[in-house]
Amino acid sequence: MTSIAERGVDPGIDSEGGSARATGRERDVIAAFAEITTEAITDTKLEDLLSLVGQKLCALLGVTRCSVYLRHANGSYRGAAGFCEDAGDITEAVKRQVSGFDGDLFSQEVINTRAPVVIADALNDPRPHRRTMTHWDVRAMLGVPLTFDDAVIGLIFVDSRGREHEFTPEDIEVAELFARLSALFISQAMLNTRLRGQAAEIARNNATLAYLADVHHRLTSAVLEGANIHRVVELLSELSAKPVVLYNNSFDVLAWAAPEALKLTAPPVMSEKVRATASVRQALAELSVSTPSAIVPAQLAVGLGRRHLMCRLVIEGRQTGFLGIVEVGRSLEALDANIAERGATVLALQMLSERRQIETEGQARDDYLSDLLRNSRDKEHLVRRGPQFGIDLTNPHVLVRFTVDDATDRLTASAIQSLVTRTFASVMAISPPPAVRLPGAVIVMVRLESDDLDEVGRVRDHVSTIRDRLSGDLSLGATLISGICRTPVDYPHAHRDLREMGSVAKSFGWDERVMTLDELGLFRVIVSSGHVKEALHFAHSFVAPVRQHDDGTLLATWRAFVAADGKVQATATTLDVHENTIRYRLGRIKEIARRDPTSLDCLLSAKMAFQVLDLAGQ
Repeated sequence: MTSIAERGVDPGIDSEGGSARATGRERDVIAAFAEITTEAITDTKLEDLLSLVGQKLCALLGVTRCSVYLRHANGSYRGAAGFCEDAGDITEAVKRQVSGFDGDLFSQEVINTRAPVVIADALNDPRPHRRTMTHWDVRAMLGVPLTFDDAVIGLIFVDSRGREHEFTPEDIEVAELFARLSALFISQAMLNTRLRGQAAEIARNNATLAYLADVHHRLTSAVLEGANIHRVVELLSELSAKPVVLYNNSFDVLAWAAPEALKLTAPPVMSEKVRATASVRQALAELSVSTPSAIVPAQLAVGLGRRHLMCRLVIEGRQTGFLGIVEVGRSLEALDANIAERGATVLALQMLSERRQIETEGQARDDYLSDLLRNSRDKEHLVRRGPQFGIDLTNPHVLVRFTVDDATDRLTASAIQSLVTRTFASVMAISPPPAVRLPGAVIVMVRLESDDLDEVGRVRDHVSTIRDRLSGDLSLGATLISGICRTPVDYPHAHRDLREMGSVAKSFGWDERVMTLDELGLFRVIVSSGHVKEALHFAHSFVAPVRQHDDGTLLATWRAFVAADGKVQATATTLDVHENTIRYRLGRIKEIARRDPTSLDCLLSAKMAFQVLDLAGQ
């Protein structure tokens, strides 16, 4: 690189011919800038302005090709515009180029000196990047900095493709002057472009905010108008134009919807394989208040299927599920995250509202059942209010009493009641039945399909299964089933009987048993009279003679005979012996006990004695 003085040109000495040439070149520069100024004030695109600057400089210097580079925020100079007299607009090819990188000593010299630099022999000069020079067929080149506010904001390179060209000192002066003037317009154009970009970004943000406000309005309006969770999910699918899936914490699908055009017949769920992927598992685990949504998997990969924008649902500080927008038909957009996050908030509030409503209705139903059991309301009032809680008192019911040890169970009263009713619903394939939690017990009201003892037996079998399932979570005592309740006045009596027999069951250690009150027979009368000890003494005394004189055969025969209602043939069938054997044993019992086991009075006494002993486990 050489300066003007070093090239032997004295700026203060001016010949007549030199003055004429300078005046002509200055006129050309002024004419060029007149056109550039017109373009600049018409708010033309930056790219078009740069291309015009390059073309005018080519015309002033008598070359055929130019390329313009602009400085980016990271300090690199990237191609922005280009022109070639032979090929026309070469901007797209120039945009793929970078200048000033390590190894490009030519561009670095222009940047560091902030002055024009000439390469007279591009193919042999070590400063330019050799491969670039060869690719673009450069023979001689002039590099000029675009300097504004003492900073190089860009670079202009000019040459004649495939031809030698001598850049004179006057050419260099014109190029430097032209570049400095151009830098003013380019800097302003860059500022205008940046401001336009900011204004466009503000406009886009305003449009996005307006759209999201409309999304929020439509979602909240739908909820206020009574839309359920399924309708809200459908609305989210309409707004995003993509499938939307609502999951619980176990990734079971609670609701889903998809645009009709996709013709989906099943929810496009996130497969277990994808959820097991380490990156997906981590992304889901990191969802929080500060990171409410994430796209998983982050990139499309073979075997991982579609991408899902997942947003967590939080109710009362606890994560209760996920809302997913699925990339089907259309790509996921930044706006989808906003829709998902607002949708998740509305769904969480909707689910909380429904939960509160269920709890309120459940409490009202509990209160109704309590009134029914305590007989604190008139019959007409109870019959009239029953249907709103799903209870029809014109149908037969039984009460089931589960004895629960409050001291050992760590669940709350409401959680215990909910667990019991859910288990009833699961085993019996019914809606959760009415129930009430009392100190030491849960009372469940079960409707009977028919008014007969066989139906009670069916319920008893179900209750045995239910008790087995509950025993893993609750500390249970005896489980009792009332007699059939047909009218409102039957329920208080059944409840009282269950409570009394619950105390007796605890005394006798019937913790593992499921019994109906009808099975207790005369024992219920004894319990109500308060003479349980006397009944036990009577039972032991009644069978003692036979028990003491026998190895158990006669006592077993007597017990089977009583259970067969005094029928010899039925007893023989039960014990698998001949009828004469039964008659012989009954004769022996008569001799030992000194009472006729076949008489009606003895049958009644024996029935009560054996029942008391059975219930006492003796």
